Amino acid sequence: MGVSKRTAMAGAILVLAIIAGAFFTFQRPASQPQPTSTTQATTAEPALGKRVAIQGAGASFPYPLISKWAQEYDALTKGMVAINYQSIGSGGGIKQVSERTIDFGASDAPLMPDEAKRAPGLLHIPEAVGAVVLAYNLPGLSGRLKLSGDIIADMYLGKIAKWNDPMMASMNEGMALPDKEIVLVKRSDSSGTTFIFTDYLSAVSGEWMRSVGRGKVFNYPGAVGARGIQAKGNEGVTAIVKQTPYAIGYVELTYALQNNVPYALIKNKAGRFVEANFETIANAASAAAPKLPKGDEPWDKVSIVDAEGEASYPISSFTYLLVHKDLSYMDKGKAQALVGFLRWAVTEGQKYCKDLYYVPLPAEVQRLDLETISMIGK
Repeated sequence: MGVSKRTAMAGAILVLAIIAGAFFTFQRPASQPQPTSTTQATTAEPALGKRVAIQGAGASFPYPLISKWAQEYDALTKGMVAINYQSIGSGGGIKQVSERTIDFGASDAPLMPDEAKRAPGLLHIPEAVGAVVLAYNLPGLSGRLKLSGDIIADMYLGKIAKWNDPMMASMNEGMALPDKEIVLVKRSDSSGTTFIFTDYLSAVSGEWMRSVGRGKVFNYPGAVGARGIQAKGNEGVTAIVKQTPYAIGYVELTYALQNNVPYALIKNKAGRFVEANFETIANAASAAAPKLPKGDEPWDKVSIVDAEGEASYPISSFTYLLVHKDLSYMDKGKAQALVGFLRWAVTEGQKYCKDLYYVPLPAEVQRLDLETISMIGK
């Protein structure tokens, strides 16, 4: 037999083994954690070689990462599993996955009790750790802007209206802050990024907690007036800040970095001004990992904002994939492919996080995710 024929036969045997692995992987009992090797991850190939398209939607926060996963997974499965993800905001993702109009959702905010009640059996699967930064556009400014939680809250409450406000100036000594009105930018859609931002402000500002609180949406107070602009998605907020002199807005770190928009150092709980980077975001997440609930338990109290530690970045958060525990409403081949993709994303897929400025999941969270994924179909 020639070399080419032997190669072709070996390839056919490998594909059959992969397909068989997909079936038995999906049937494996929940008590047996899944291995995390690349070989195991490739068992997502659908039965009988049928191409599968998996639909997801939700947060713009993890959109760059999920897009990368889709590209790599398409190559890994040789085009047999296509991951299609739409960046529509966390609120839209929660709504659509709850209504089963998509196969998985993504949200930077855990389900609130009323949302969980409307979608029983929806599982939380942390997919990565990220950060929200305050991106700004201050023409001619030299140096790095410094901000604290109370100043950020006062800006968005309309109490600080100008860049050279005495409180702002005292925190940024030696910097020539302009005598210009602050143009505030926020999300217009129901957003997990907004949830992280308001969760942080609620933790550090009593006035914000009393008057606004945490949530996926909030309204500008009357004092902000025409200085307040709204935009859809992290993409929209980043674009407005980049195009608008004297603007500031909250966005996921990746968007600021990819668009070369400067972002502020934030004063943390220990009183230090820290930059959002791999180390400081990881520090914020590490303490929370051992205390996380199981995937089918309530997550509405989970938060890593304003974390302890001298080198912790204070506006950090997990971002979540949301999937139904009972997938009997979808085709069996698609269910198997979805489970395979989820396993790969939280294990082998984590190696793509750093290039996109997300922090990979700690090992403890990966193990928790695999336990959660093993509940699917049981």
